[in-house]
Amino acid sequence: MKPAVRSLVSLMAHLLALMLLAGMARAQQPPAASEIDIATAPAVLVMIGDPGCPYCARWEREIAPGYEASEDGKLAPLVRRYRHAPDIAFIERVVFSPTFVMLVRGREVGRIVGYAGADLFWMQLAALIEDVRVALKRSDAEGRSFAGRPSNSIIERR
Repeated sequence: MKPAVRSLVSLMAHLLALMLLAGMARAQQPPAASEIDIATAPAVLVMIGDPGCPYCARWEREIAPGYEASEDGKLAPLVRRYRHAPDIAFIERVVFSPTFVMLVRGREVGRIVGYAGADLFWMQLAALIEDVRVALKRSDAEGRSFAGRPSNSIIERR
């Protein structure tokens, strides 16, 4: 085999190996937020906003990078939706933008309405995360039938 052909074959083999490794790495990553089924995900934080919302933009700058990297963000990944997205039609009474709705297996366990700053958001989120942990334990104990029941939130029943 000529040296030029051998070099080309070697290059092709290396490229193929890189593509396979990249595919395996992608398969091991959690699904992107756009791929998450909010009706069945164990837990998800849905950010409902409107185009051009200044409070949404402020939240994106001040909170989003930290949330997505946090343990809370891993427990309940962030999914962004506009107010009239068809897959969130079951979420009722969204008046203000942004509204953050915490869902456990498609059932609302609480929400944060509006954005008034980082300190208040993280405090409100801590309470929601505790509700998520309780709801996940309850749904596991009930054989995952939790999502099939009426959509009263845990907070509303207290």
